[in-house]
Amino acid sequence: MITSLAQMKAHVGRPRMPRAVPGLAAALALAASAVFVSAGAAGASVGSQAGSGTVPVLRLNRPAPADVIPGTARVVPPRVPDASVYAAQKAAANAAAARRAGPPAGSAPAVLAPALVRNWAGQRDTTVAPSDSTGAIGTTRYVELVNAKAAVYSRTSNTPTAAASLLQLTGCATTACTDNVFDPQVIWDPGTNRFFYAADDIVSSTQNLLDIGFSTTATPTLSASSWCRYSLNFGSNFPDYPKLGDTKDFQLIGVNEFSGSSFAGSHIAWLSKPPSGTACPAPSTFKAGVSGTLKNANGTAAFTPVPASQTDTSSTGWAVARPASIPSGGATFLTVFKVTRSATGTATIPATGTSVPVSAFQVPASAPQPGTTDKLDTLDARNTQAVSAVDPGHGGVTALWTQHAVFGGAGSQVRWYEINPATHSLIQHGTLTRASSFIFDGAVSPDRRVSGATSMFGGDMVIDVVQSSLTTLPAIKAASKIGPNPVSSLSQIAASGAADTGFDCIMSGGLCRWGDYAAATPDPAAPATAATGQVWGSSMLAASGGSISSSGWTTRNFAIKP
Repeated sequence: MITSLAQMKAHVGRPRMPRAVPGLAAALALAASAVFVSAGAAGASVGSQAGSGTVPVLRLNRPAPADVIPGTARVVPPRVPDASVYAAQKAAANAAAARRAGPPAGSAPAVLAPALVRNWAGQRDTTVAPSDSTGAIGTTRYVELVNAKAAVYSRTSNTPTAAASLLQLTGCATTACTDNVFDPQVIWDPGTNRFFYAADDIVSSTQNLLDIGFSTTATPTLSASSWCRYSLNFGSNFPDYPKLGDTKDFQLIGVNEFSGSSFAGSHIAWLSKPPSGTACPAPSTFKAGVSGTLKNANGTAAFTPVPASQTDTSSTGWAVARPASIPSGGATFLTVFKVTRSATGTATIPATGTSVPVSAFQVPASAPQPGTTDKLDTLDARNTQAVSAVDPGHGGVTALWTQHAVFGGAGSQVRWYEINPATHSLIQHGTLTRASSFIFDGAVSPDRRVSGATSMFGGDMVIDVVQSSLTTLPAIKAASKIGPNPVSSLSQIAASGAADTGFDCIMSGGLCRWGDYAAATPDPAAPATAATGQVWGSSMLAASGGSISSSGWTTRNFAIKP
């Protein structure tokens, strides 16, 4: 999600959250309007859209001219299924947090702390908020994406080999290159040895696009020849909060669709993967589609589908979502959706998922920071990231790892899960919590190493989070878990240099947009002689200089050994 100063000024006094909710038939009709478009030559239709019978059309984006100045996207505030319900839940969480402030937590178990392998300053953009920082590690490159910049690093250098606007990565879907690109996602695919990306792209009220594409090699820059660029137009529907994952056969992008301020249902868009080679395939060579409106097993709406980024490639993939409605006593399940390849080469995604029982969770409270009354947005208990990988420590099962911030501790804590999606059950799970501080904006990954025919590790994990309190500035911290051992204590990666006091805090009554997500990805080229693999990530910090004309964030990239 993105908010710029111009956007905030244009929307002062308007509700920050959309209202809800059209009926299922209307949602399906809205989903059926999605088509692939761009300013390039028309592409042939390539696959049917599940649940609608329409055929999306794929077309190429054109590379952005080097001198183009990216546009400023309209306001895209945090969007939820029902604004009034969410506001009440957040207010209740904040009130409960104010009542439960406690003493510092006791000492953590004596477990070996994670080791920092790399740790360096990432990208910053003072014109937008929040950072939406994410990244992915390949065999020789690390790609970091934020709002609204992109950077490519060698895995051994803190200086980017290439850095530019996000538009230089995604290209332009319009002739005049008036695209407003944000909400980026990037993953590494060990099966094709490429990076894949996705991002929102607003052109007009009737052209809400998903930009999607992939690198032509394992060593991209941001040049025109380094990436193949395409786009998917959702028409007047806005595909909010795109989350990128994959299977052996498909790129998968989960979205929450909104028609104006009304929630129109969650969907998973899919596009077949390209063949080997450095050329950009013609649009007509792809198969593509969009799932039906996603539902939980009990027939209620699912929300924020997060496809897992596959480490061990398989034709079976998974996505995880939370229920759209969280009852007063808390939600007691997550929902997983299975993705397979049909005999005709299209993606099969049943619209009704299967429940995974979990302990009840509720919306977390907003996090405080010292020296200001401005608080940090901890979101709404949605899952924000997922990785799948073989776990040799649990019988070689292909597990799905995910996490979210929920109410607990001082007001917000991070819950992580290792799920067996085939049996819809938890393999293991845990909570990072403190009685006197707020923990949020997490990302979790196993240490699985897959490169070509070589695969190693995967029984250990790393999780990075942000921790903040009334007396400590927001800091990125990480914990790890080796095999059956307990989770380690949190080790500091980097601390903020100041409280977040950017224009987003000022314009929204003291609630600073934070996150909306962080990254954690397994290293495909971790040292094979080591006892464990490695996990790389990106996350957000607060920075000095926040004001009515500047955002107050920066980012950090890191590599961690459990």
